[in-house]
Amino acid sequence: MTSNQRGFSLIEVMIAMCLVGVGALGLVKMQTFIEQRSDYAYSSIQALGLAEAKLEWFRTRGANSADSSMIVADFDADIIDGSELRDPYFLTWTVPAVTMDGNVKTVVVNVSWSDRLGQSQNLSLTTQISRFSEFD
Repeated sequence: MTSNQRGFSLIEVMIAMCLVGVGALGLVKMQTFIEQRSDYAYSSIQALGLAEAKLEWFRTRGANSADSSMIVADFDADIIDGSELRDPYFLTWTVPAVTMDGNVKTVVVNVSWSDRLGQSQNLSLTTQISRFSEFD
């Protein structure tokens, strides 16, 4: 008597379950990586915006404060080293060099923060500011 049973054996089902499990673990790891990269991208964009805003404020020097609704920077008094906390970001700016007979200052703005894993991240922008204003 011959058996004509059709279907899957227990071993075939277990092999299929193992393959599905390994694939699912790979997807979970990829999802975690994508979330970390997304978090870093979001934080970096926020930090870049803060650094650019600080540099733009330095560039307001020479504007007429009587005509402006915001406080404008003074080349001699305001473009100096400093820091500011904008939770969770910490901004520091340094003015390491005055060049060209005191008419140009180099400004370095650094923004640092801790990511969701507690690792320190930072972003830095550098520019030069002239005493001579485009507003004059």
